[in-house]
Amino acid sequence: MSIDIEQFHGVFFDESDEHLDDMEQLLISLDVDSPDSEELNSIFRAAHSIKGGSGIFGFNALMNLTHVMENLLDKARNQELSVTTNIVNLLLETLDVLKATLAAYRDQVDVPEQAIAVSITKLERALTETQDTDTHIEASSHSDAFGFFDDEPDSDAFGFFEDEPDTTLDISQQSATSDNELSTPSDDGFGFFDDIPNEQVASAEDDGFGFFDEPDVPAITTVASDESFGFFDTADIPNPSSKANDSVLKESPTSPVPTNAIQRSPAPDAAANKSTSPPPSISKSPARPAKKSGGRDSASIRVDTGKIDAMVNLVGELVITQSMLSLIGQEVDGPVGERLQVAIDELQRNTREIQESVMSVRMLPLTATFNRFPRLVRDLAGKLDKKVDLVLQGAHTEIDKSLIEKLVDPLTHLVRNSIDHGIELPEKRRAAGKPEMGTVILGAEQKGGSIIISIIDDGGGLNRARILDKAHANGLAVSDDMPDSEVWQLIFQAGFSTAEAVTDVSGRGVGMDVVRRNIEAIGGRIEIESSLGEGSGFFIHLPLTLAIVDGMCVTVGNQIFVIPLLNIVESFQPTASQLKTLGNDTVLYIRDQYWPLVPLYDYMDVENANRKPTEAIVVLLESSKKRFGVLVDALVGQQQVVIKSLEDHYRKVAGIAGATIMGDGKVALIIDADSIATTYTSSQLEDMLA
Repeated sequence: MSIDIEQFHGVFFDESDEHLDDMEQLLISLDVDSPDSEELNSIFRAAHSIKGGSGIFGFNALMNLTHVMENLLDKARNQELSVTTNIVNLLLETLDVLKATLAAYRDQVDVPEQAIAVSITKLERALTETQDTDTHIEASSHSDAFGFFDDEPDSDAFGFFEDEPDTTLDISQQSATSDNELSTPSDDGFGFFDDIPNEQVASAEDDGFGFFDEPDVPAITTVASDESFGFFDTADIPNPSSKANDSVLKESPTSPVPTNAIQRSPAPDAAANKSTSPPPSISKSPARPAKKSGGRDSASIRVDTGKIDAMVNLVGELVITQSMLSLIGQEVDGPVGERLQVAIDELQRNTREIQESVMSVRMLPLTATFNRFPRLVRDLAGKLDKKVDLVLQGAHTEIDKSLIEKLVDPLTHLVRNSIDHGIELPEKRRAAGKPEMGTVILGAEQKGGSIIISIIDDGGGLNRARILDKAHANGLAVSDDMPDSEVWQLIFQAGFSTAEAVTDVSGRGVGMDVVRRNIEAIGGRIEIESSLGEGSGFFIHLPLTLAIVDGMCVTVGNQIFVIPLLNIVESFQPTASQLKTLGNDTVLYIRDQYWPLVPLYDYMDVENANRKPTEAIVVLLESSKKRFGVLVDALVGQQQVVIKSLEDHYRKVAGIAGATIMGDGKVALIIDADSIATTYTSSQLEDMLA
């Protein structure tokens, strides 16, 4: 029976990615001054796992590179190699090549053979230098006594005994000699061997050093029949591991041992079992990780994301079906209708719980995303000659998997900007009274139905004057009395950069506009707070998920629209005194401020809508710190809806975030407040939103 081994490639690639990420985190956190042995062992085990798997699947390039890396790690964990910053840098560079090689095998493209060869050469050079150092040390201190004793180098006793034994004697004579030496007052055993009564001692000339017993002595077992091969004596000879002998040795290591003490010694089997049984601390040590590993394996499984997405879609259809049943139940009267309504309410509650459970499967912690930044900060800080401490907060905050994949690039650019533009050089920080080590905080937290990701640094902050000068130079319509919040938003303009010089890190004016565009594409927004000389903060607001949204259903003419609850401030029916005319447009005056008013029937080109504001409903919306009101006919009610993409089935529509299917089978459009604020063509609205 043949087995298609390619079916296991996906599991190997996923596990190897995890191993590489773990190795990178451990290497970055490794203290080169006093490296932790367990961390070195963990790094070695990860490399060994990758090498073994790549060998099974025939990924020879990956296996060869990992094998050389494993040799270097083996010397490091065995303390045969000093872990230095250069060694750590070399291992991190090797990890980059391993990641590229793994990606090549996954995508079935050519592996980077040149990069692999260069990495192998560097690793072998590091191994060779280590071996040369070890050889030099060994040659300079070569001695059979290993430097612990002053005996002659060619002594067969390795410095443990002062008198050289007579090699002309046979084994039995050597054994007798050793036993006799043990019983003399000038014991050369240094207290490690107990004295034997004279009547049990044979010859005084034994070169066996006590390792071989005299076969003619009745109390001692012959070498041929001794299962301990002569290394252990019988019951008449005290066992050094017994407690009785320990006390005797402590009291008088060189004096003869009393007979009663020897008779109280344990039997050979008991002594052997006791001496060979491991201490409790040793037996417990391997048991803990084994138990932990078993729990982790049984607590999680690998599931293809396609299956999860299919489950989410089915739950969405279930929500729609439940809404349809609710509408039908309202048309049934009498006792049957009451029982039906109870059943529908139970179904609604169960559907909600199923939906929340399924959505939680899509939620993943930001740990994997955040863990890639310590390496980025370390490399970039070294390149710019800056000292930066990265602090990660809230990495266990969970967010929809589809959002995580689209967050990596914006976060990478913002962190790089904080280090390049924000954190100053050490000498400049000292002059400003700051510590040389700058701090960048990457954090995440959940507030209500949204996730806030923050990138905060204690650098120099944004320079308002320089930003305005650059805006004037680029021909942007700005004024000197603009509020700070609007000035900071200028850095998101395409081609905008205040860098004095163009480097390979920044200065070309590309990136920040892409950051904002990518964040807005996933339903988020970005805000900036800054103080000159104290630092800056970038705050990204994101929805928890893009699949399901809680919204308020409203009607405009014969159409139904869904407004996300996250954007709604309040809703009310305006009075004539609250409505003001500005040019040809109507604005709303409430709470001592003017609100732009967007007639939804005009924006969406809906017919048969109520065009009298005093007879309609105003829903106040807030988006990216921009507030405005939308005019609708009526409120239908709050409902949780499943978002369906319009772009996949039609095209992108301004002001619309997606569509959903209502309980009666009709299609309702979901309002995109950010898009309305940026695309509505009213000149008065533009002036008020600016």
